[in-house]
Amino acid sequence: MRNLLLIVSIVFSLNSHAETSDHLDRTDGFLHYLAEKKALTDLALRSVIGARCSRYMPQPDKSPCLQAVSRMIQLLDYDVIFSDDKVVNTGSEDKWTPRSFVFIAFKKNLITLLSGSKTSVYLKDLNQKLYDYLLNHKEKISIWDITKSHFKTDYMSALVIASLFQDTTQRKLHLAYLDRAQTAGNVNFQSNKELVSRVIDTINLILDSSDENDKEIFYPEALAKDLNKSIYHFYVPLFISKSLEKEGIKTQYAFSAATMLTVSYEFITSSNDYRYLYQDPTRIESPEKIRDIFAGYCGANFGVRGLNFNQSFEDIQRSFESSTKEGVQLLLDH
Repeated sequence: MRNLLLIVSIVFSLNSHAETSDHLDRTDGFLHYLAEKKALTDLALRSVIGARCSRYMPQPDKSPCLQAVSRMIQLLDYDVIFSDDKVVNTGSEDKWTPRSFVFIAFKKNLITLLSGSKTSVYLKDLNQKLYDYLLNHKEKISIWDITKSHFKTDYMSALVIASLFQDTTQRKLHLAYLDRAQTAGNVNFQSNKELVSRVIDTINLILDSSDENDKEIFYPEALAKDLNKSIYHFYVPLFISKSLEKEGIKTQYAFSAATMLTVSYEFITSSNDYRYLYQDPTRIESPEKIRDIFAGYCGANFGVRGLNFNQSFEDIQRSFESSTKEGVQLLLDH
């Protein structure tokens, strides 16, 4: 599941563990239809994420949270293309499976960035610094600081990282989407796309060869020890919360909507079936999942409040291990 991005996982990958033809018969038609109808997909996302607003927010805050979720889905600017050459053979006929897709978020932002000459300078500098670190392991570097040195503001830096590095797995789903969609840009587009791919490869070399301390390269130092290596869990909620606030959404609702995004994903993927689509597990015992929830909490907070966090990872871990209701309430306690 860690290879799937947050949004598409909520809608499509609920069945990514399905292996039987019976299960595929029941689900593939509906999900394929849903995937092709953007308005229905948006409605499904609002319903699933909004259910957590209704469950956990105080009565006066439910409606503003739902409004923030609706705007968040628009800001995600996502799209999915399904592959025709990766299917499950059931014996009688080939079946489409939800695993056979490429996915993009922040589509317009990504295309604009890949078309910019400034992006070329940034990516070359970032990759060189990452590669130098990989070879020498001497002076610590920070992706956030390097990005800010080129793009100046927190908002633009969050936009750049969330868009360019939205999938740092080897699948590179957002780049695969551009290939599948045959998206072409100006003279900078193809070379910048190749540079992004190269940076992601360097990131994975560092992650594969590094110790836990090297996570400080990818996150603010104060948070690094408590986060997993899947950086999108931090930077997507960071950019979402900052974008919502920039559009006039109050801080508490920008934070809540971005946090509910991660919470919904982690709750749903706690099971291989639909049981947690609208209901929630009683508790979360996986340390990896709790770290990803904490990453979303930290990213959303960092977007609108900086490093002013009320809750520690240890407190949040204890709460989710005891009760998901207690855990979510602790996240929202400000």
